[in-house]
Amino acid sequence: MTEGSRRKAPMATSPVRAATFDVVMGIDPGTLRLGWAVLEVQGSQIKRRASGVLLPPARWERPRRLGVLLQGLTALLDEHQPSVVAVETAFVRRDPRAALALGEARGLPIALAAARGIEVVEVSPSEVKQRVVGSGRASKGQVQAMVRIQLALQSGLGEDESDALAVALTAAATRTPAAGLLQRNADLARSTAIGGVAVTEAPAMTPARAYYAAVLAAARRGGTR
Repeated sequence: MTEGSRRKAPMATSPVRAATFDVVMGIDPGTLRLGWAVLEVQGSQIKRRASGVLLPPARWERPRRLGVLLQGLTALLDEHQPSVVAVETAFVRRDPRAALALGEARGLPIALAAARGIEVVEVSPSEVKQRVVGSGRASKGQVQAMVRIQLALQSGLGEDESDALAVALTAAATRTPAAGLLQRNADLARSTAIGGVAVTEAPAMTPARAYYAAVLAAARRGGTR
């Protein structure tokens, strides 16, 4: 074999590694309206993949509605394959029947996720408010405003869908380094008082912070923006 006829062996190349991310599903339970949301968490980036509300016919008896929710949640788990399912804990109610119904609705995603070996995270309403807004005494409107800001959403969201996104964001806060991103976004709340709690050390005003301050001011006046 001559020098010119020698062929160089192809250089070994490292396989391209696909980007990995956590898929976090948040659930705001209810037997009439069940909010759900799916987030993708990659490093310090969090984005909404999908969200919505499961709405079984209100005129149906509760066992039948639970069956519809079971089918809907099963389909969502099959489609999105979450690595974490976060469910808001039951709020203590004076009506025992309402508390029982809510407990049944919470049991569906918890049991489905556990049966599939998916990590289940339970978060309380005050924990959600603390993580998303920066105060455990924040109002529903303040939570909705911060969900829109943190996920850069342009359009408004219904209460159930927004609550599910907030639950998912709270669970995402446990996946470092996403926790740092959520904390920085929660610092937007420091420019004013939230839920009657005065917060000092206000950061420099930005358009997002100005918008949030206006939302809080409208909420305190009882109006909307």
